[in-house]
Amino acid sequence: MRRIGPLLLAAALAAPMAAAAQPVRDAASGLVVAAPPGYAARSIPPGRGQAARFEVKTPADTDTGCQVAFTPAPQNGRFTQAQLDATMRGAEWQDLARKALSALYEIREARTFEDKGRSGYTMVGDFKGEGLPPRAREVRTLFVIQETPRGRTSTVCVGERTGFETRRAEFMAVATGATPP
Repeated sequence: MRRIGPLLLAAALAAPMAAAAQPVRDAASGLVVAAPPGYAARSIPPGRGQAARFEVKTPADTDTGCQVAFTPAPQNGRFTQAQLDATMRGAEWQDLARKALSALYEIREARTFEDKGRSGYTMVGDFKGEGLPPRAREVRTLFVIQETPRGRTSTVCVGERTGFETRRAEFMAVATGATPP
C-alpha cells in the first residue's frame, strides 16, 4: 500500500470541505427541503392553492432547476398513509395523474417509487403542442408527487433534454430531500 506523504496529508486535511446546506423549513406548513450538494433552496411565494413553495437550483440554473411545493388536501385526512400509498400505486390514480398533465406534456415515462416509508409517483414529460416558444422544445420535466394525510408534496424539475439523464439523479435527490408536513 502506498503511503501518503506528510505534506500531502496536511494539505488534504486543511482543504476546505464542502459544507452541506442547511435544510429550509416553512414554519406554517411544516414542509422541509434539504437541497442536495451543489444546490441551494429558498422560499418563494406559493402558487394558487399551495401553502408553501421552494425553489431548488444550482448556481448555473437560470430557467432550469426545481420547485418543491406543498398543497393542503383536507380530504386526505380520512386516509392512512398506507391507504394513500396503495391508491397512488393503483392504475386509476396513475391514469388520472397522467391525464392531468397530458394536455401540455407528452408523458415519456411514469413509475412509482418508495422513499421514507411513503410511495410516490414520477412522470417525465416533454412539452407538446403548436405555438410553443423554441426553448420549450429544448427542456424536459420531471414531476414527483407524494400524497400524505395532510396533503400533496410536488416536486417539478426542468432540465435540458440533452443531459437530462445526467441530472435525473440530482432531481430525484431534490424530491427525496423534501419532507412533507
